Amino acid sequence: MEGCILAKVLLILGGGADQLPGVLKAQEMGIYTIVLDGNSEAYCKKYSDEFYTVSIKHIEQIDEFLDNYSKKIDGVIAFGVDIPYIIAYVANRLKINYTIPLQSAKLSENKFYSKEFMHKYNINIPAYSLVNSVDDIKKFVDIYGFPFVLKPVDNSASRGISLLHNLENINKYYEYAISQSSCNQIMVEKYLDGFQISTESFIVNSKVFNIGFADRNYEDMDKFMPNIIENGGDLPSIYMKEKHKFQLEKYLKIISKELNIRNGVIKGDIIIYKDELYIIELALRLSGGNLSTIEIPESTGVDFLQVAIKLHMNLKIDETELKIEKNDFISLRYKFLEDIKKGKIKNINLPEVNNISSSLFIKIGDEIKSNKTENHANRIASVITRGSSRDEAINKANEYLQNLEIVFE
Repeated sequence: MEGCILAKVLLILGGGADQLPGVLKAQEMGIYTIVLDGNSEAYCKKYSDEFYTVSIKHIEQIDEFLDNYSKKIDGVIAFGVDIPYIIAYVANRLKINYTIPLQSAKLSENKFYSKEFMHKYNINIPAYSLVNSVDDIKKFVDIYGFPFVLKPVDNSASRGISLLHNLENINKYYEYAISQSSCNQIMVEKYLDGFQISTESFIVNSKVFNIGFADRNYEDMDKFMPNIIENGGDLPSIYMKEKHKFQLEKYLKIISKELNIRNGVIKGDIIIYKDELYIIELALRLSGGNLSTIEIPESTGVDFLQVAIKLHMNLKIDETELKIEKNDFISLRYKFLEDIKKGKIKNINLPEVNNISSSLFIKIGDEIKSNKTENHANRIASVITRGSSRDEAINKANEYLQNLEIVFE
């Protein structure tokens, strides 16, 4: 098999449905896969070479597993799971950390510390502040005005986040943000109204390669307020101009240099505000939601997962592997709780429409008790489509979801 890598063992932390493309890619490369997941019936269980029920968010459980595991492990990775510190910890323990240094991974998991780091190096970011009380929020508003975003410093998938245009019910939103923070810390930042873009970049031998730019879709934002819920996105980006790509590359050179990252992945949430690029958040990991696993490879032709796996196994990467070969129109869209009724699901009828990938996050017998989406984990279905134009890809995705029938008792 071309590109086959024999006698290599990859430890994969996380075995849900979103991780399947990564597991299959590793096996396609001839790599032996060991998957850990806290769910004993995780989706990837039947696809991996070895599977163990181990919580990937509890270091002590991973330590216990490693204490009793005898096979030599050549690399450790997670596909779209927000655990960069744990990945770095495990890689350090096994003496196979070829990507993100431990302290850099730790910094990246805290949104406030990340902002402090970027501010130190004059990277464009929104005004921000750590807050310890409602009074702190009021002081921030006195200086920067409305609207603003309240968020926990240490969560993902929009958990605990509120976009606020006034201080009505501010105590409620303050407590909501605190409840979603494992360290009981929250922050506030000025909301910038502009085009939001997800970016995915490789650092290879200290050189920046910007591979994927997806325009995030917030067309239905009003129905989710005050929660900030993204309804998929579209590639290639129409908002990312060459000047913005240059600006991002400049910033990522600073970030990778100062965080001592010679090889790795940097995921960015950015916004184009008044024609300037601002970084909202950065993460030192592969993105979730199929951006890195499906959308970018389908749009660009770059085998994103293969490159990521090679990075985490210290395998040589040729720059030709990082060359963007095409710019196909790819769209991702979701179905939400707001789109269906409450009640017990009796049946689900899937449309007969060609698509790249589709997923259901509900099943027959589930009880839908709320029609309010609070975070991205509440989304109920997704589809990824290709079109001969951006509009065609979007229309295909919307048509699929409109024809997805959920029957209730």
